[in-house]
Amino acid sequence: MNLKHFINKALVFINPEKATYWHTITRCAINSKPDRLGRYYLNFESKLYYPEKMDANGIPLWKTDDESYFHHPIVICQYALGIYEHLYQKNFIDAELKEKFLTQANWLKNNYQETKFGKIWNIYYDIPLYGIKKPWYSALAQGEAVSVLTRAYLLTEDYSYLNLAEDAIKPFYIDVDKGGLLNYFQSNPVYEEYPSRIKTVAVLNGFIFSLFGLYDLQLISKNFDAKELFQKGINSIKNLLPFYDTGYWARYYLFDYPKEYVASFTYISLMYEQLKALYFLTDEKIFLDYSKRWENYTKRKSNKMKALLKKIFYANTLKK
Repeated sequence: MNLKHFINKALVFINPEKATYWHTITRCAINSKPDRLGRYYLNFESKLYYPEKMDANGIPLWKTDDESYFHHPIVICQYALGIYEHLYQKNFIDAELKEKFLTQANWLKNNYQETKFGKIWNIYYDIPLYGIKKPWYSALAQGEAVSVLTRAYLLTEDYSYLNLAEDAIKPFYIDVDKGGLLNYFQSNPVYEEYPSRIKTVAVLNGFIFSLFGLYDLQLISKNFDAKELFQKGINSIKNLLPFYDTGYWARYYLFDYPKEYVASFTYISLMYEQLKALYFLTDEKIFLDYSKRWENYTKRKSNKMKALLKKIFYANTLKK
């Protein structure tokens, strides 16, 4: 992990207002079930203010400590959703923001990779812990790309965006060991942010972001596959939520369950806001119950301190 990012994550436990761009908390942006595609389900307005390098076309660039700058599809999609939130707040009358948003959507349209089971956007760095080598792709990136593309279609009525979104969900049907994005945890399907062949990672926030994209696609096009995949994912998360709950905090993933690799303050906050959004999308009370429970965990200083110490201890074990 980037040391600067880790330090910021730790400091946010103490003072959430000090979060950097990468760790700002995005709140649930809806309060009822939408009947049509519109505002994104989290308020990404802070993501408009990208603090790092941009290319000549206004597309954000990203790098790790060991890699040179490249176009990271998750960074691009979240930047696009930040633009879209500001566009929404201005009632879609800001032509400059609309052009910026469509520039990001067009990057997706012009930079996918064709595979035998759909169109994907590659990510270019290794993750040795998960046995992942570049290039690889992610359910989180695919889901957020669908959320961007469906909104680009909404703004333009250009079916090429919608067709690409429909191709982007096909890997959700394919097992990770066959090159897709589908893994299982105790027989429950997981759409993997990190598609590891070692064992299921099951990062919860990435799984939920993929569901948001599936929901967007079924909402705007009545796509049967999106509807089926969304419902399968919803049923799975309902079964998996108890595995993420530690009794005082939430796990970030299930990769090394039952060990407690707990979420950072930013990520538990993101997850309870995502669960709140899932409640409005599905009317499933379990999501609201866990959202309130995890939010309440973060209000107790003893829980925050325990989670912070657990996180520091776990980070140290990874270095050995």
